[in-house]
Amino acid sequence: MHFEQQLALAHQELTRYGIQPSNSHPISFQLLHWSGLQAPLPHYGHFKTNFSIFTAWYSLIFAIIFILAEIISDTPIALFSAIFTSLFAGITAGISMATYYYYSAKRFNLSPWHQLK
Repeated sequence: MHFEQQLALAHQELTRYGIQPSNSHPISFQLLHWSGLQAPLPHYGHFKTNFSIFTAWYSLIFAIIFILAEIISDTPIALFSAIFTSLFAGITAGISMATYYYYSAKRFNLSPWHQLK
């Protein structure tokens, strides 16, 4: 089965359970799909995959915020501190989001990704 067909079936299942597209297809996954990477939607992804994607996404967002803060502010921000804080915030957000999607999939008893046919 092609990825696009699985994606369409996943959207149908999520809609059937009342899960909004903004929740089921976050911007980080939209960017992955737009770039050609075929990652399952977060409700269907493994915990480790979701953790990795969300950690990378939020670490990048926080790093951009720190860079902008450095440019705008008069007080310099220590590079090590900015990197450490961005990674810590990204890991925290990654764990939170991966846990949310894991339990959301369990709560709605969603089909596993490989069984969408």
